[in-house]
Amino acid sequence: MTGLEPSDPTYGFPFKPYKQQQDLIAHLYRAIAGGQVTVIESPTGTGKSLSLISSSLSYLRDANAHARSELVDSIRAAVADSDALKDEPAWVIEHEIKSKLDNMDRQERELEDRLAKIREREREETASLAHDGRRSMARKRQKVAAAEDNSDDGGDDQFAPTPYHEDQESPEILAQAQSDGADDNYSPAVRALLDSLSGKIKPKEEEEEPDVQKVIQLDPVCATSFAQVDPVRAAPSPSPTSDGSIPSSGVDRPVRLIPLGSRQNLCINDDVRKKSGGSNEALGDLCVDLQKGGKDRCPYLPPMSEPAKLNAFRDKALASVRDIEDIEDLGRQMHTCPYYGSRKAVRSAEVVTLPYNMLMQKSAREALGISLKGHVVVIDEAHNLIDSVLALHSVSITSTQLLTIRQALLTYIQKFRARFTGLNATYLKQLAIILKHLSEVAEAWAKDGKREEMLSVARVLSTGASGAADQIDLRKLNEYLQKSKIARKIGGYVDHVALEKSAKGRQQIRNVATRALHQIQQFILCLAHADREGRVLFTSEADSNPKPSDQGKRVALKYLLLAPAESFRDIAEDAKAVVLAGGTMAPMSDFREQMFPYLPPERFSTFSCGHVVPPEQVLTCVVGKGPSGMAFSFTYNSRRDEKLASDEMDELGQALINIAALTPKGMVVFVPSYDFLDQIQSRWEKTGARQRLAAKKEVFWEPKSSAEVDAVLREYAAGNVGDKSGSVLFAVIGAKLSEGINFADDMARGIPYPNSQSAELKERMAYLREESPNSKPGSTDAGQILYQNLAFRAVNQSIGRAIRNARDWASVILLDERYSQPSKLAQLPAWLAGNVRTPASFGALVQTLAKFNRSMKTPAIA
Repeated sequence: MTGLEPSDPTYGFPFKPYKQQQDLIAHLYRAIAGGQVTVIESPTGTGKSLSLISSSLSYLRDANAHARSELVDSIRAAVADSDALKDEPAWVIEHEIKSKLDNMDRQERELEDRLAKIREREREETASLAHDGRRSMARKRQKVAAAEDNSDDGGDDQFAPTPYHEDQESPEILAQAQSDGADDNYSPAVRALLDSLSGKIKPKEEEEEPDVQKVIQLDPVCATSFAQVDPVRAAPSPSPTSDGSIPSSGVDRPVRLIPLGSRQNLCINDDVRKKSGGSNEALGDLCVDLQKGGKDRCPYLPPMSEPAKLNAFRDKALASVRDIEDIEDLGRQMHTCPYYGSRKAVRSAEVVTLPYNMLMQKSAREALGISLKGHVVVIDEAHNLIDSVLALHSVSITSTQLLTIRQALLTYIQKFRARFTGLNATYLKQLAIILKHLSEVAEAWAKDGKREEMLSVARVLSTGASGAADQIDLRKLNEYLQKSKIARKIGGYVDHVALEKSAKGRQQIRNVATRALHQIQQFILCLAHADREGRVLFTSEADSNPKPSDQGKRVALKYLLLAPAESFRDIAEDAKAVVLAGGTMAPMSDFREQMFPYLPPERFSTFSCGHVVPPEQVLTCVVGKGPSGMAFSFTYNSRRDEKLASDEMDELGQALINIAALTPKGMVVFVPSYDFLDQIQSRWEKTGARQRLAAKKEVFWEPKSSAEVDAVLREYAAGNVGDKSGSVLFAVIGAKLSEGINFADDMARGIPYPNSQSAELKERMAYLREESPNSKPGSTDAGQILYQNLAFRAVNQSIGRAIRNARDWASVILLDERYSQPSKLAQLPAWLAGNVRTPASFGALVQTLAKFNRSMKTPAIA
């Protein structure tokens, strides 16, 4: 389908696009039609999100029409090649074409007929007022907890292990299929045979909805954005024209969109939410328990044999464009589980939005019933994708957790030993061995007195006194842990016993032990799938609750993934196309070399569009010297033992005071780290620089607590309105205020290298050096390139905060002489390329900045 051309030159864009937007949409369309992985850089303010929606939906529309035309062409070609049919009259051929198209369209037509009726009913209702009222009540119901926990205490038996068989399905599938909650010792195969002999008849399966080609998008884009774009999606015509083309019926409708979320987002069983204590793992375990038949079944989830309620929810959800809160409200209105109801809608949806972990983890996609085959994957705000993939496949545990959970496991085994089937006993013994082994390895490592060390997975498993850990099939053990849900039972039993001993009475949901067990389960999962790019970082740290025997120290074990390519490979290879977009994607070489080194050149492309802001509205200056002529070249790199020189801090303070005197309204100053921020704040308090700066503008500092960010932003914004002189906000590059915050208009007028001593970073750099195809002596150092790129991606993200729309203007001042080096200038955003000035002195900067500010007709930002 590489020859597919857009049928609509506007791509359904809701406004007249800028040239930059038109170029961006055209590239996106070609990349999707060509089945590429493409990396897109579109500066904030250029309409990136709407461009992504317009191009992807236009492709879906055209691909559908193209598929219909191809069907018509194939029928005509078959007739031409058939001796038996070539002499048939034209009406016979047309009838065959119509019959094929009708069959192709039948399910789509039936679905759209149902949705059209729902939309008509909604139009006849006073939907907006009723919906607002329902949402308010739904929020109120969600926030009001039940006055009393009415759960029954089932005694110890509720924690006993259920029989485990290696050919069984996942607990969710089994729970959905069970008609009651009774356990037996038969394998699934034997149970199926007995059911057939006893005359049990399975309900007739309903016809599955077609898996239409769709856009699967991470959810930074609000669902309501899709309502702005006219998808121009017409209902299929019953027959082609004489030339074989498929005419539009002229029937427009909303795009079929379904947002997916976790149980935390969508569970409407308030009693279960309360019992879970905020733990997503506990909530999931309780949900699975309540899917069994009988009186304890969740009242919001009908059994698989009664699909009508979920089907009704599916159709209602697809009839209108809804966000995740709308889906929850709809579930409450229909008394139907929105978590499972939204999953029911996936196959018929044309757009699916979902959280990061649901897309990135194959097991999560399979649980949701999401296949990427033939679909378009769009990841907005993808500038941190590499780090996010690495973080998603990293997990930490501590020696304290290992000892606690091992003791819990031994207590559980002692209690239920007589209830184990053979496989339960085998795998629980293996789990005990792994826990003991990791504890011994951590204890032996701690005795060496090291602060931190990176070890290979093979070394971790082969080291230690037990010597049996490396003989265990960790993949099989992990499969057992996932399918048996034994972590919940162990944690539940241990907490149950503890509550009885402390005379607290009724059972409460098991959070602490269960969460720790799930964390260790994830650690074992990482070890099970570790390849050459996996490592384990050992770190000695203080224990917040030390025992007298352990001298206040504990060991943290953190599994690290060093390279993201293999973890993302199934997405890139399964999807029709993958779009990675962001306001700051440079340096783009990282994505090619670290994420997609295996793709052939024709499957990978990049695109960087210009800014919608005219060049004359942005002043970018690199200044290497301060007011006293001292060179700016901050070598500080986030090491806690490194301090800035006092004269450097003094020179920086005076430079900012001078710039603040020239800057109308708001001014944002980005610094490399919180430690840097603490040092200058302390120094300027002593020297009086802070007071002198406050005489020019009200001063604010980025808080370390996320809960305080909104309040600081409100106060900062208040200082930039009316006839006030403005505010100055000190923020940290890569922290809370450098992403997702708009410092537009009066809100903003105005080289964070990572810690080179970090064991994680050093290991990652070493890995890239070893794996780089240009690792010969004298060639480019791949590890050093990573080090530079990490810094400049953070810098560029901060620069992007200044310009937020086409009428905005800003000055960007880089106070470090190293920015003037050609290699550093080349890493700045592409839309700044060729427009960076390097005043010879700080005095020359002051003159340039003053002239620029006077040239702007409306005071705005700098």
